[in-house]
Amino acid sequence: MRRILLVGGGSGGHVFPLVAVADALKESALKQNKEVEIILLGEGGFFEDATKAGGFRCKKIFAGKFRRYLSLTTLLDFFKMIAGFFQSFWHMFWIMPDIVFLKGGYASFFPALAAKFFFIPIFVHDSDSVSGSTNRLIGKWAKKVFVSFDSAKKYFSVEKVELVGNPSRKKLFAGNKDEALSFFKFSDSSPIVIISGGSQGAKKVNNVVINSIIQLIQNFQVIHQCGEKNYNQIKQAIERIAKEQGDTIAEQIKNRYRLYAFLSEQELTMAYAVGDVFVSRAGAGSLFEISALGKPAIVIPIKKSAQNHQHFNAVEFSKFGGVVLEEENLITSVFVNEIKEAYEKRMELGQKIKLFARMDAAEKIAQEILKG
Repeated sequence: MRRILLVGGGSGGHVFPLVAVADALKESALKQNKEVEIILLGEGGFFEDATKAGGFRCKKIFAGKFRRYLSLTTLLDFFKMIAGFFQSFWHMFWIMPDIVFLKGGYASFFPALAAKFFFIPIFVHDSDSVSGSTNRLIGKWAKKVFVSFDSAKKYFSVEKVELVGNPSRKKLFAGNKDEALSFFKFSDSSPIVIISGGSQGAKKVNNVVINSIIQLIQNFQVIHQCGEKNYNQIKQAIERIAKEQGDTIAEQIKNRYRLYAFLSEQELTMAYAVGDVFVSRAGAGSLFEISALGKPAIVIPIKKSAQNHQHFNAVEFSKFGGVVLEEENLITSVFVNEIKEAYEKRMELGQKIKLFARMDAAEKIAQEILKG
């Protein structure tokens, strides 16, 4: 039996592709009559919840993030790094996998170092169009490097790197529209826009939704994912608008607006089935999932993302019909007009965006890992 360790953690952008690869490994091994033991190693409660929901055995480690500025969080993360270093070597020694696959990012560094120390073959995936410094270093140790964007290939050895896209969970695309309409208690008479600020939420995106809500519900039904830490504030703001605007607007908000802190796998599957226009941050996971749907998308890159990677992700996405809306232009009139225009051009934009998707990324990675 071959033992495979998959490593990642932090945000959904690192965790969900890891689960997608784990699913693909299980499926590919079954088809090839190979016995595999799959273990996931990572950081954070989000990682633990997602991996256990997928039915996988998991181990947790601490992972500190290196920052180029002084703060209390930086100091705390220094101690997390020390703990993560020893945990990584401890788990690697006792698990002693045949292969290690890393999703990249700061949570992968010490496990990658431990794998190199024990001479365990390393495979790594880089999601973004601009590779981070951690991934570039891990890429030097890796047997194979998988990338989502063609522009990221230049950061790695040409003999190792392969363009595959970003692994996506296939079950997200299996929703039924009629069931989804019933699930959200929406009507089929008006288009639906899905607005998400990513797994952590996004204050600027949330603010423009609040400021635009009255205009939006005149033309659309809205599913808004705002982030756990922002939920109560957004809920109160929407309730205040409903109260101030009177019974007619209050009733429209009740019937045409749905607020979520975080969309579970089931809820996201339903949202993907029912959405007509998508508004999202420019994380690689979101871009590849939306493109697989063949639906129009408006992306709002984070202004200060690491290596400015969300900007470059968005630039690549725009070549396939994605609409890029910069944060400095995130005002009510522009926001609402872009959504209306995207819906009007939905057929044209959807066909172009579909070309961006690479639905077999997880399977390609799984096949290479099983080759060893």
